[in-house]
Amino acid sequence: MRLIRRSVHSFHEVGFQCVATIGSFDGLHLGHQAIIGELQKLAKKSNLPTTVITFEPSPAEFFLKENAPIRLMHFREKFETLQELAVDVMCVLNFNFDMASLSAEKFIQVILVEGLGVQHLVVGHDFRFGKNREGNVALLEKQGKNFGFLVTVLPTFLVKNARVSSTRIREALARGKIDEVESLLGRKVK
Repeated sequence: MRLIRRSVHSFHEVGFQCVATIGSFDGLHLGHQAIIGELQKLAKKSNLPTTVITFEPSPAEFFLKENAPIRLMHFREKFETLQELAVDVMCVLNFNFDMASLSAEKFIQVILVEGLGVQHLVVGHDFRFGKNREGNVALLEKQGKNFGFLVTVLPTFLVKNARVSSTRIREALARGKIDEVESLLGRKVK
């Protein structure tokens, strides 16, 4: 797997086309795995690399500092798990003041279109991005038509009629429910 680390101002150096998804991907739980599975299916059809776009530090860590939720996995674990999931490229965006102040429209133009040449983007139905989380699925679909990329939106991933999320996993960990954690992660806890 190729690792790309970039700031907002260094995307002119990347220059390729891909099928991508965006998120913190903390824990790489079953919901994340469903997104990556769809990403791989679409990438195979278009013969393009799969790209997971993530942030370091996470937006929550940037904004909440010491009050941010504890990570379910460290960077190295995330990298290794994405490698095991056969992702081609991990693009790590430096989440700093410049990234936090980037409008949703500029994020699409600078990062997705000009930087990574995204041809198809896969996101969850409640995906939010950009300054003040102003960007959403509707904006992605509109801008996709303008810039020539497709957007696939996946529904909420449920286990036992409840949404799978990193927050739910943290809550299960706090209650000592390792079986529940493993069922949400889709793998044994290391």
